[in-house]
Amino acid sequence: MKTIRFLFILIFVYIIPLTGIAQKVGLVLSGGGAKGLVHIGVIKALEENNVPIDYITGTSMGAIIGGLYASGYSPKQMEELFKSEDFKHWSTGIIPPKYIYYFKQLDENPSFIDLDFAKKDEKMKLSLPTNVVPPSQMDFAFMNLFSPASTQAKGDFDKLFVPFRCVATDIYRNDTVNFRRGDLGSAIRASMTIPFYFKPIEIDSVLLFDGGILNNFPTDVMRQNFNPDILIGSAADFKDKKPFKDDLLLQIENLMMRKTKYSIPDSLGIMITSPVRHIPLLDFDKAEETVKIGYETTMSHMEEIKSRVSRTTNIEEIDRKRKQFQDRCPTMIFNNIQVSGVDGSQRYYIIRSIRHKSKTFNLDELKSEYFKILADDKIKSLLPTADYDTLTGYYGLQLKAEQQNPLAVGVGGYFSLSDVNQGYIGLDYRLFNNLPITIQSNLHIGKFYSSFLLGSRLNFTTKHLFALEAYYIKNRWNYFSGSTELFFEDNRPHYVIRNEDNLQLNICFPAKTSSKWEVGINFLNRIDEYFQTTNYTRNDEPDHTTFTAGNLQSLFEVKTFNSKQYPTEGKMLKFEANYLFGTEKERPGSTSQGKPFVRNKHNYIELELSYERYFKTAKWLTLGIVTDSYFSTKTLYNNYTSSIISAKDFSPTVNSSIRYLPYLRADHYFAGGLKAIIPVSPSTHIRLEGYYFQPFQDLLRTENNRSYYNTNLFTSNQFLGCGGFVVHTRFGPASLLLNYYSSGDPKFYLQASFGYMLFNRRGK
Repeated sequence: MKTIRFLFILIFVYIIPLTGIAQKVGLVLSGGGAKGLVHIGVIKALEENNVPIDYITGTSMGAIIGGLYASGYSPKQMEELFKSEDFKHWSTGIIPPKYIYYFKQLDENPSFIDLDFAKKDEKMKLSLPTNVVPPSQMDFAFMNLFSPASTQAKGDFDKLFVPFRCVATDIYRNDTVNFRRGDLGSAIRASMTIPFYFKPIEIDSVLLFDGGILNNFPTDVMRQNFNPDILIGSAADFKDKKPFKDDLLLQIENLMMRKTKYSIPDSLGIMITSPVRHIPLLDFDKAEETVKIGYETTMSHMEEIKSRVSRTTNIEEIDRKRKQFQDRCPTMIFNNIQVSGVDGSQRYYIIRSIRHKSKTFNLDELKSEYFKILADDKIKSLLPTADYDTLTGYYGLQLKAEQQNPLAVGVGGYFSLSDVNQGYIGLDYRLFNNLPITIQSNLHIGKFYSSFLLGSRLNFTTKHLFALEAYYIKNRWNYFSGSTELFFEDNRPHYVIRNEDNLQLNICFPAKTSSKWEVGINFLNRIDEYFQTTNYTRNDEPDHTTFTAGNLQSLFEVKTFNSKQYPTEGKMLKFEANYLFGTEKERPGSTSQGKPFVRNKHNYIELELSYERYFKTAKWLTLGIVTDSYFSTKTLYNNYTSSIISAKDFSPTVNSSIRYLPYLRADHYFAGGLKAIIPVSPSTHIRLEGYYFQPFQDLLRTENNRSYYNTNLFTSNQFLGCGGFVVHTRFGPASLLLNYYSSGDPKFYLQASFGYMLFNRRGK
């Protein structure tokens, strides 16, 4: 009897505690896009309640969160990351304005979609897009987030802060790939690459997609690799909906989540299923709510978890070990660059494009240069990885470059319920060799505006970067081809038509990341057709004024807008100086009482300073300011009408840019405006704009239609504005705006439109 009692005491005193000490816990994290942020709440609850996490496996979003935790990130740091503007940028592919390299940007155009063509089998074939979100932001972020931990672990995922595995899908062999070593960022990037949404990644010549296609809940990987004593599984509950042919996100959600069985047998562990059916697959704006759901769901299971997991940890001890791991991770300082995926001359061009002032450069310096290269229209993607050299103590940057297809075709325009509609097609041919060149051509077709452009741009990577541009542009504006009012047509004959041919030769220099200098010469031939009276018939011949001139021009411009039209963030600063010298020729029409032919010389200077900026003052409000000042030494044209047509127009809204408004034209003026932008959703906002236009001197008319300046200053002014809804889609903005003009007749115009109203370069 004493012997039996002794054995029981031995079991309780020694064997059971030893079993508790040896107990290992494995955490399995499912995929699920934004729904998967519940895993952060799960980890937070486990840490706070001293439940150990000895191993982690994950797929897709589970791989990202598991990889972050295995790299030494705390639940609080992870939650802050997913709520940050940085995450918003790399999850959507948006490049922050401060990194947009304006010098490399080609002129904005009204394109909705750009189609690439590549030469295959001696034929040019359409290359369809493989992703919705551009990968550059995400690729750089993954290198930044995971390279230090990957270096510290020497590429062995067992040596991370917590041993880790993630799963991707080999789409050729239709098989899973289990990552246990290598570059951690690349492995996680492969695991979360949702088909159609993100671009696939190639590792060791294998093209990889999201692991959720075949294994969205890798309990088998956990058991095979780590065989823990108990499993804790975390999965996002989702609503099983039948996909529809027009709902891409629902199709993706079903593809990634339906085939997996989200369960763990009671004999192996505990399953935590967080109720996030109402969270859309890619709605990361609800990060805080989603994390909270995961936390509360786990807390509701905590009594059961503690009854199964007898071993405990100490959160202070975890934080200490986490800090020790992070402190051992090398700081990301780079000292060399290697480029693969392109030929020798292209490799040289890319390396020469990265400008750093010393032999070493940090991550912030690299990021600026990385996005400068990506701004080049000849580079499709740059996959960055960082290799640590233990001898030098620095990282080497590895860039796997992919060249853009040589031919791009852009299709777009502007479509409204009035008859001011535009079609657009543009062609860019990109030659990427020792002297990279882009050859451009485009065509705008419409009743109001038509244009043809042919030009080229050459980029030089000498000690001081510069580019040479040459363009021939033919523009035509027909301001009274029809009405801008909804549902009504104006059958009056043409009132003002401008035909313009100009040849531009420019040299451009970068100033800072978001600014550039441009100087050049422009040869201009402009013909204005108009009537000097309202009493004309269809059979009357209009007057013609021709201006043939040369223009020495200089431009400094800063631009960081987040959209080609209707921006909601960023800024623009432009200072332009022009010296024009040319000849005015007037040929009277059938209604004119003037001389048969007039010829005048003009030599004058133009100066313009414009500024626009947006300030986010609250979550529900962004304010914008606009100023525009213009001055010229131009002498008046022969008659009042030709003088007012040739004057500079103030057209801050889309509607004002498509209308001939004499009261918003002057040779010297100051104008300003305020904007209020109220977001309704991430893509929709209410837009309210108001502007004040102040000419220095009014341009007046004599009885015989000659022009002269009012000797009194600031005698009249104008107000204009607009308000309504704007929806930014992936193909362009849709708007419903009511426009107001203080001197208009009528004063209000309703504008319902889709697309971009953008023009080719103008002569002056």
